[in-house]
Amino acid sequence: MHGLTEKETVINTTGVALPYQVRVNPYLEDSYAESEKWARAMGMLMTDRPMSGGIWTPERFRRIAVPELAAKIAPDAEPADLLLINQAMVWIFAYDDYFTLAYKQVRDRQGGWEYARRLCDFIDTDPGTSVPAPRDAVERGLADLWPRLATGRSSYWRREFTRAIHDFIIGAALELENICDDRVPDLIHFIKLRRQTFAGGTGACFAAMSTGAEIPARLRGTEVVDSLLDAFIDVMALGNEAVSYDMEINEEGEVNNLMLVLRDLTGDDLGTAHKITTRLIVDRVVYFNHAVNIKLPQLAADIGLSPTDLAQMKVWVRGAESYLSGLYDWYDSSARYRATSKAPDARTI
Repeated sequence: MHGLTEKETVINTTGVALPYQVRVNPYLEDSYAESEKWARAMGMLMTDRPMSGGIWTPERFRRIAVPELAAKIAPDAEPADLLLINQAMVWIFAYDDYFTLAYKQVRDRQGGWEYARRLCDFIDTDPGTSVPAPRDAVERGLADLWPRLATGRSSYWRREFTRAIHDFIIGAALELENICDDRVPDLIHFIKLRRQTFAGGTGACFAAMSTGAEIPARLRGTEVVDSLLDAFIDVMALGNEAVSYDMEINEEGEVNNLMLVLRDLTGDDLGTAHKITTRLIVDRVVYFNHAVNIKLPQLAADIGLSPTDLAQMKVWVRGAESYLSGLYDWYDSSARYRATSKAPDARTI
């Protein structure tokens, strides 16, 4: 199992200060009780009853600080949408933690694949599609959440969110393959895998929910927007690598972490891996900003994008920037990853 050497210090900060303002949704206070109420109703929280199941103790659930996360990544969302984003984030954490406990830590390759494939049946672009009878808290949560989350959304939004969740679900099984094979992925494989396993595509959908603005149809599928979305997801996902390293490697037995990948690639210590990770994050933020400020206006001019569509894209971009700043603020404040050392100086972009 990979772990820390005697000379290494746990680093549990991104080391990056993003150039976007952190704002908090004014309805945060209203979401605390509702967040825990839903998790409890779905069976995600352990109780005092014998054999009650559950994924987290109430105390551990509160340490994740999902209401704060939702309020920071979606500062402009209306109360109903904020609650749905909150519940969706609870579900994402629930699947991640449950799959780790039930399949990764016991190296159950076959069981993990069977579970992931079955879980994909609980979300479809058509929210009216029948689903299997839920057998556990994760299945119950997705079955309850998806029809409410999808109601009133565009077909584009439903398609993108469904694809992101399917990638996320199957991605956990792909990570399980590496664990069962005791294989630290190479850098190229890892970056592609992390885009899938982070559920990063949901970020674009949450930005749309928060702002009420989707990426205009004429821009979808263009090289400019696709590369912008890749950078957006990379910034989200790579920031997680430093803050989660200690928990994933030393507690969960993971091998799918960029810091570990870089240590294996360079033969250097954890500090060097963190510096490289920070540099990669900074580079992706710089590219994201370049795409927003240079490439998008050029594309808009080239294709004669209407002022209305251009304004809509700008609103979505502001939502994406708020998503990133809120996520990074949560990374550095949430107790989920249990900061155990002094954070290095943040690098400002």
